[in-house]
Amino acid sequence: MASSSPPRRSDDSDDEDYDRLMSATTPVSSPTRTRKRNTDHLDSDHLDSDDAPLPSLNLALQRVNGNHLESITSFATRKRLRPDQITAVEMHAGDPLPVQLSKIYILGLANENALAKFQAAKPTFEINSALKTNMTRAVNATLCSSNISQYRGETGKNDIQALLLRFRWGNFVPGTEHDQAAMDIVQKFIADAFTQSRSIIKKEIVKSVEIPRPKKSNSDKKHVPSLRPKEERTTIYQLTKTVVQKLSGGKSISIPITAALCARVAMMRKWHVKTDGAVNADSDYWKLIDDDLRDIRTKARRDTTDPKIIAKRVAKAFSHMLEKDRMRHGSNPDEEIPDAATTTDVAAITYQADIDVALGARNQGQHLSPPAEREEEQSQSGEQSGSGASTGALEVGTSAA
Repeated sequence: MASSSPPRRSDDSDDEDYDRLMSATTPVSSPTRTRKRNTDHLDSDHLDSDDAPLPSLNLALQRVNGNHLESITSFATRKRLRPDQITAVEMHAGDPLPVQLSKIYILGLANENALAKFQAAKPTFEINSALKTNMTRAVNATLCSSNISQYRGETGKNDIQALLLRFRWGNFVPGTEHDQAAMDIVQKFIADAFTQSRSIIKKEIVKSVEIPRPKKSNSDKKHVPSLRPKEERTTIYQLTKTVVQKLSGGKSISIPITAALCARVAMMRKWHVKTDGAVNADSDYWKLIDDDLRDIRTKARRDTTDPKIIAKRVAKAFSHMLEKDRMRHGSNPDEEIPDAATTTDVAAITYQADIDVALGARNQGQHLSPPAEREEEQSQSGEQSGSGASTGALEVGTSAA
């Protein structure tokens, strides 16, 4: 008659020595099942000999014979322990049971201490190249978005951080957001990226209208900026194209140039050149732009809450600023400004469109939260899934980086 036990698999070979070790252990017979007697009224002197603990159990566990030691040593060798470790195991096997258990507990505490030291000594979080590329690209796309609500302050930085939590670019793995030291590094990088990109935009605006500064001389006379003649100033389309190229690192244009973007650049140039033709040297340049942007949106919301009417009013205000810029700067006020993106990079067009959608949703009070968090919030409120930045387009940038 064939045996009913299943055949041993080849991948069980590592446990053969363990099986030999267990089979070599002195078996302890189990007592037969008997009716439980009520002995609560009896003390230990009245208990039958059958109820006394079995001293042979402890003896069997503590006694190590040659078969035990051979199986233990073979099992340790199979697990590739070092010779000194195997010797320690053999000594441990000969210890009494209380000593063995105490050593195991002590080793557990020692491992906890070693792990604590490892956590304390782990290297500081460093932003890898993929994370830098994606955060910088998101910052530039935000500054070039027609839905941006603030060029300075915490709003833009919070938007980038929310997108980062959602798409996990580079080495920003789950759990990094709970490491305050790592988040400080990430937030500083985002803030620095905004500062650098704003500086690039401002420098190009200055060069588009001002006479170049003379080279440094021994004179202590402070340079007073002056404007170039109107015909020698850069047109708004060429200025916007230069800004985009600089933000792209001088490479191929990765930000679509549209009439809406040209209008935003025109608003920035408006606050550098005063109405009377003088140069605005105010240190609060970007604050003036943010105030103007806030006033435009505030006036657009007057007497209505309809998003379409608000958007139409905002577009009209920017169109008016664009026309004024074309009349004041450059020799060709009739220069054609494309209504659609001029870049042929479909992925770049989609990426910018998704950033615009995400910022537009945030302007309407929606959150740029991670999908899991958003689904949890919606399940609690009973709402259906809301709109947000498209995962696919923003992931194109991630994989490309």
